[in-house]
Amino acid sequence: MVAENETRLLKLTTADLEAVDELMKRNSRTLGFLTLEALEGYLERGDVVGIKASDGTLRGYLLFAAHRAYFRVTHLCISEDFRGKGLARRFIEHLKEVATTQKTVRLACRNDFPAHHMWPKLGFVPVDERPGRSKEGLPLTVWRLTLALDDQLALFRANVSDTVLDVVVDAQVFFDLDEPDNDATAASKVLISDPFVDSVRFWFTDELLSEIGRNLDANRRAAARDRTRELLEAKYDPIVVDALAESLRQILPSDSQSQQSDISHLAKAAASEVNVFVTRDRALLNRHEQIANLVGLQVLSPTQLILRLSELSDRETNQPDRVSGLGLEWRRLTSSELADFPFNSFLGGEEPLRQLRLKVDSLLLDPLPHELEVLWYEGVPIALRGVRYESEQKLTVTIGRVARIQNRSLVGQFLISDSIYKAMRQNRSLVKFEPSALPVNLLHGLSDMGFTRTDDHFVRFCFPSHRDREEVLADIRMLSPEAVDDYQKLSSFELERSCSPLVTETGQNYFLIPIKPSYALNLFDRRQSAHDMFGGNSDVLMLWSNVYYRKAAHRRMLRAPGRILWYVSRNPKAIVAVSHLDKVEIDTAKELFRQFKKIGTLNSEDLYEMCGREPLRELMAIQFSHTFPLDRPVALEDIHKAFREEEGRGLAFPSPNRMTWNTFRKLFELGYPERS
Repeated sequence: MVAENETRLLKLTTADLEAVDELMKRNSRTLGFLTLEALEGYLERGDVVGIKASDGTLRGYLLFAAHRAYFRVTHLCISEDFRGKGLARRFIEHLKEVATTQKTVRLACRNDFPAHHMWPKLGFVPVDERPGRSKEGLPLTVWRLTLALDDQLALFRANVSDTVLDVVVDAQVFFDLDEPDNDATAASKVLISDPFVDSVRFWFTDELLSEIGRNLDANRRAAARDRTRELLEAKYDPIVVDALAESLRQILPSDSQSQQSDISHLAKAAASEVNVFVTRDRALLNRHEQIANLVGLQVLSPTQLILRLSELSDRETNQPDRVSGLGLEWRRLTSSELADFPFNSFLGGEEPLRQLRLKVDSLLLDPLPHELEVLWYEGVPIALRGVRYESEQKLTVTIGRVARIQNRSLVGQFLISDSIYKAMRQNRSLVKFEPSALPVNLLHGLSDMGFTRTDDHFVRFCFPSHRDREEVLADIRMLSPEAVDDYQKLSSFELERSCSPLVTETGQNYFLIPIKPSYALNLFDRRQSAHDMFGGNSDVLMLWSNVYYRKAAHRRMLRAPGRILWYVSRNPKAIVAVSHLDKVEIDTAKELFRQFKKIGTLNSEDLYEMCGREPLRELMAIQFSHTFPLDRPVALEDIHKAFREEEGRGLAFPSPNRMTWNTFRKLFELGYPERS
């Protein structure tokens, strides 16, 4: 047998007519038939090349027509004995070498012919399908091979927009659009929903046509090709594609046809002007960072893409919510963080990872306004919170998770209390927790903070205003009719605490307590703590119940239960927050520290110094909870005015001041001017 390297490719002439005719007739079932006159015409024009052995035997030939913009292949025929030896590839490489103005190679081949499976291996993609000329009308696939940059590339580049997000879709996401609704396809289908019509534009590469062509159902192939007309086709440089594909093979498996197609699809997308590729393929998503570093292509899941679109639309409002300096803050989870976010560390009990991911996806796909936030502590994620806004008045927490950290219970407590604070800042009166939002070990925190269990939610109201009992119950009935019976059973005092920072006349004690800025910063002044570079003591700021120590003066005046307005002696001097007074204890420093060592900002040494290093001297511990910042700090001038008008006296700073109900109410309403 003649060795393969002894063959040569050359242009055939009319002298080869008989050999070409003989080889054509042996394969006429798949090639069709050309008369000798037609065949001779091709040879005279120089549109036939062949591969011959050293003894002159014709092993195969390529018969084609060269048009200005493309080559059309009429016959590609290999002798039966020499198939599978790379001769067909040599013919196609020849067309690439002789191309001048031609940008593509086109051909048509019946789907039931063996060659149907060869064209993809040579780089062809199926672009269309039509009935053949056989009696049965068996379908023909129209194939295309890109040789060089298309003349339409400039137009393609012009179509890539700076105002919308351009993305290439992979086959799995594309096929989802025609699949039944389920958890797997939901994100893909949301991408084509109305909210994203003006913010994302979808492209495909011709590798998608190859994926469509592999479907055995002719009707589904036709429907899929029709759907591609709703997308834009991304143009690419085939020379660049080859180089990028070779690079991708270094990090991605390429054993199966599917894996090879993945590499081709990624390479073609990376060689285009679109730099985002959306896929559900977990193997590709797991390598997103390597792919981005290697070929400059961002690989996103549909959920990540939805998150990215939300980020673009909410760019101005998507700012961190600082709790304490630069160390403790809430930030929305970004599309880039979602791919590698350590969800495993947030699982509660026997909760499977897949279940938590489904909850996250469900929230991100929710058509209602929503947020998925992460609480970061010194660069480490410690809590995860998902909220949905059902109306202007309601905030629903659908996801609440705390990482497996040492102070997990404290962070869980803060997640709940901060959700109340978040609702209040947004002027929402109802906070709801779905039963599955929190793991079982954190549910007790809900009842501790005034939540009531209804049929399907835990609910809590926050009214930063002065109202009488009947007004409060009327608002509860309007917001959550199923909860009103439970609240009607509460005393006015209990109702006020359960709807804090509500103020209703209950006959309590009312106090204005001065506090140094450094103590307020650590205990409750979140506004000041957020703006301070170092912030306050995060472990203390996150507490729902806290303690403030003072010298034991005015011991008979301070009595619980009561309400506190906190006056901070800084510039500007003002009332900044309101709390419930829960307990006043007077004892030695040692005993107070033993009782309150888990709360408060002072340690035993601090208390020892406060009592003048006299162990038996008594101090006062003021325990408080339900603390909320005022909407507007109440200036010292307004405080003096209220005391003169309501009390007929001035203030006794720096001591605590008892005040009447009317004075407290007036100052409270100044702190919440639009809500009272």
